[in-house]
Amino acid sequence: MRLAGYATIIATCLVACAPTTEWSRPDTSAAQRQADEKDCEAIAAYQAFDESFASGAKYPPYRDTQFIEDGGPDGGGRNVSYSRRGARQYELAEYCMQQRGYVLVPVAKP
Repeated sequence: MRLAGYATIIATCLVACAPTTEWSRPDTSAAQRQADEKDCEAIAAYQAFDESFASGAKYPPYRDTQFIEDGGPDGGGRNVSYSRRGARQYELAEYCMQQRGYVLVPVAKP
């Protein structure tokens, strides 16, 4: 119990120290930036989802388990998903924003 408490405190401190960033492009309104972010997220989500079916797992259980409930068709317990879809979606969204001329800039903390 004490270890979990310490881990929580350390994680909170690390998050508090992490720099906050936002996308920025000269002469772009906040509404336009938000629309571009939403558009890039949608494009990235679609592309990452499509890619997740194009390449299967290369090691046991030799399938992507992201849609298989407990038990699954082979009767086992919950399997860990080997999908990189979340990480790939982030990469694709970041690339999309950069291609639209945005850069990540640090935001001053209050």
